[in-house]
Amino acid sequence: MTASNPESPKPENATPPKRRPRRTTRTALIAGGAALALVAAGGVTVVAVGGPEKVKEALGGEHDGGGESLHEFAKEHKKINRHSQALSVIMEKKDGGSGEVVSGPNQETYENQAFPRTTIAAAQSNASRAQFQAIARNGNGAPPGLGVWTLLPNTTGTVPAEVTYTGKPSQVSGRTTSVVIDPNGKTAYIGSAGGGVWKTDDITAATPNWHPVSDSLPSQAIGTLTLSGGVLYAGTGEPNGSSDSEAGVGLFKSTDGGSTWSEVKGFHQYGQDRSVATVAVDPTNSEHLLVGTQVGRHGSSSVNGGRYTPPGAPPVGLFESTDGGATWTQVIKEQQDAVNPASANGNDFFRGGVTKVEFDPNDPKVTYASVSDYGLYRRAAGDTAYSRIYTISTPGSLTTSPSSRIEFDATSVGGKTRIYLGDATRYKSSVAGLLRTDDAQAATPAWTELSSPDKTSTGYDSYNFCQGQCSYDMVVTTPKGQPNTVALSGSMNYDEIFTAHQPSNGRAIVRSTNAGVSFTDMTNDVSNNGLHPDQHGFAFFPNNPNSWVATDDGGVTVESGPFVDKSADCNTRGLGATDLANCKRWLSAIPTSNRQVNQGLQTLQYQSISTQGGIVQGGTQDNGTWESDYPGGWAETVGGDGGNSAINPANTNIRFHTYYNPQMDVNFHGSSATGWDWIADPLLASGESSSFYIPVEADKTAPGTVYAGLQHVFRTTDNGGNQADLDKHCNEQTGDFTITCGDFVPLGGAKGDLSGSAYGADNAGAGNYVVSVVHAQRKTNVMWAATRRGRLFISENANAADANAVSYTRLDKTAIGDALPTRFISGISLDPANPYHAIVSYSGYSAYAAGGHVYDVTYNPATKTITSKDISSDLGDQPVTGVQRDWRTGAIYIGTDFGVLTRPAGGTSWMATPAMPQVAVYGLTLDDSGKRLYAATHGRGVYVNRIN
Repeated sequence: MTASNPESPKPENATPPKRRPRRTTRTALIAGGAALALVAAGGVTVVAVGGPEKVKEALGGEHDGGGESLHEFAKEHKKINRHSQALSVIMEKKDGGSGEVVSGPNQETYENQAFPRTTIAAAQSNASRAQFQAIARNGNGAPPGLGVWTLLPNTTGTVPAEVTYTGKPSQVSGRTTSVVIDPNGKTAYIGSAGGGVWKTDDITAATPNWHPVSDSLPSQAIGTLTLSGGVLYAGTGEPNGSSDSEAGVGLFKSTDGGSTWSEVKGFHQYGQDRSVATVAVDPTNSEHLLVGTQVGRHGSSSVNGGRYTPPGAPPVGLFESTDGGATWTQVIKEQQDAVNPASANGNDFFRGGVTKVEFDPNDPKVTYASVSDYGLYRRAAGDTAYSRIYTISTPGSLTTSPSSRIEFDATSVGGKTRIYLGDATRYKSSVAGLLRTDDAQAATPAWTELSSPDKTSTGYDSYNFCQGQCSYDMVVTTPKGQPNTVALSGSMNYDEIFTAHQPSNGRAIVRSTNAGVSFTDMTNDVSNNGLHPDQHGFAFFPNNPNSWVATDDGGVTVESGPFVDKSADCNTRGLGATDLANCKRWLSAIPTSNRQVNQGLQTLQYQSISTQGGIVQGGTQDNGTWESDYPGGWAETVGGDGGNSAINPANTNIRFHTYYNPQMDVNFHGSSATGWDWIADPLLASGESSSFYIPVEADKTAPGTVYAGLQHVFRTTDNGGNQADLDKHCNEQTGDFTITCGDFVPLGGAKGDLSGSAYGADNAGAGNYVVSVVHAQRKTNVMWAATRRGRLFISENANAADANAVSYTRLDKTAIGDALPTRFISGISLDPANPYHAIVSYSGYSAYAAGGHVYDVTYNPATKTITSKDISSDLGDQPVTGVQRDWRTGAIYIGTDFGVLTRPAGGTSWMATPAMPQVAVYGLTLDDSGKRLYAATHGRGVYVNRIN
């Protein structure tokens, strides 16, 4: 450890090598077909059911080619310990994948909603929410013919052993941002990224009974929870720096354990369209509140998403109220990023946002706040303003705005205030370090450097503890009354577990009992039960520093001591002297128990649903793709990010799923967790741009034919290739990848590029890729397709044997009747009796591009024109995320950011349907019988409605 001046330049370090961009090919696994090693003795023991790590870089939301091939990756890591995980997931984790980039799926959706502008005004955002609520208020029960929404009973969140890194079964729920424990030590509340606030009356039970308590709130995106004096505060909007961190609608409180809620109305103007990151209540005066806000995101859909900060959104910073929240004053306001309308994502990140605020444990007249891209601020007793007592190396820098998070926690030791502080850019960009001051009230606090890039130093224990993604997951916390105990958490250290010789168990959470000098690894317990890689929330049990609740992308885990010395395991890992010494230290005190408590906590964030023959399949953010017919019930059968999916209509054992970008697997063995084969080589090799989650369609008129949308629509006619070859060479767990995996071909030759200038100069270019592909259910050859910027096409020979012979007619410029909008097309529902008749839905806002959100469209093949009618009616100006029509009855169903709306057959008005909370619906799926409608929600699982 060395004392350092926080204002001085930070020490240079051995920064991890820059991540290589991915190339477009995925050719072979290992030269000569050599197999990868499986788990070795004393090997990795980390449960990880999430997607690729959250790389906080200003990357484009769409895929534009580039990346390392599996052949090259595997040659570099011949003895990598991949256990049963899909190799594509492991490569992304080690090489800095973009499964959750800052400008990923949510970036796309926001941009799609804003088109043709680059931003969404607050007026439009507020009006769309108000219109949904108005429709809900005016509705009288369920629309005719429609039942009540019920949640699919996937209460266990089962993850089979084949899908975990430990080889042990697990249970997960969705991303969980925060947790608080009642002083009674049993009642606990968690806040989920999209599923609201949940409560259990006994977190210590083997299987806690969870139930939602915030369904009445206008937003289920929860950023922070604070419990003080029996009052529970819930800040809406997720502050984590991910692409789908939804913006909120303000601050709410409950005085009866979540049974009822009221808005802290005075704060609405400061919390609207932002995320509430932190709430602190003065322990001596409950009327005195401090609240910090951060940047948030908006909406998404099954195919893709986006992010742009609304113009007119309030400034981020720290706000204070001394009258219980009736009035507020902004007390910290630093320069923040401005939206750049010319950029792909706005280029506004986290500069100036407040991540944490605390009252001094020795003197509540003193307060502290951490500000992204600036440092730690203090307001002492008698001061009128905050001053900075710790400054990052490049304060206020645009360069570090995406990554420069600060987290801290204060405690009392010997009558003085100690602060542990994590600086995400302490060692250059995105490399975190830990510091400590033992007298935070001193005029100029002295900071001790606890971290070190030197692997022979105990300071290496806390060096780079959130692995380059601190803006997404970073925790620094110390239990009350135990000033020498401190815990850190963030991302898993993949380089230490995906290697032949593992020096740690992953260090997702580390714990120190000597004031941060050295740490031990809390990732696995003595029975090798582990943690999800991405940590967000942390709460020690009252009066017990040896037990806590941790929350992450996979839900909730209770960790407990006593702590056991497992350092002997290091002797079997084949480590060199330095790594062996570190391993023995890190494993010298690991938990007795890591207990996942996710059963019944239904907060998975679904992207979409596919269904066939009663089987339901769905992709989730960070928690893979799930199958309803897994032996024993609904389960995750492949990890990583789950996007769109499809099922062969003639053989439901043949299934398809996508990761993000044009990456796809086929499974010829139903719900088998070891049956997934890679078939995306031709898609990646094309170099074409694509949506973050590409559209996928199984042709019901030609089983085995599957379509995927990039700039072209690609097609396979044999489920992606010969089953024997794919199972042998391209299996995600056992393949040697010595062949080209997949046989997709682009349709239509050069003119098949639906984003190209062959169909006009308007809305052209690679960024106008295909976002919807729908084939007629009963008529061969007819297929509709749509692009990101409102181009609508039909093909009347989509099943032509010669792929190059497939042709298209552009429809959106031929409309007779109501003109179609030049906005993002979010859904197409085809009439099974007339494949030239469709209902088409649009995202975006009419205020920016004229037109409604739902259209009835009929194509005339003789004239090559369409007639179109705007049937939006009283929907108002709110984006629609998807559409389905029950062609038996004529009822139309649409998804929105707040739930599902229905227009009954013969009706002209929209109605809300009961029994679903106001949660974002990313996709709607109607089964072939037309009797079951599925809603994929981003935070509350999958809902089904049985149609009469």
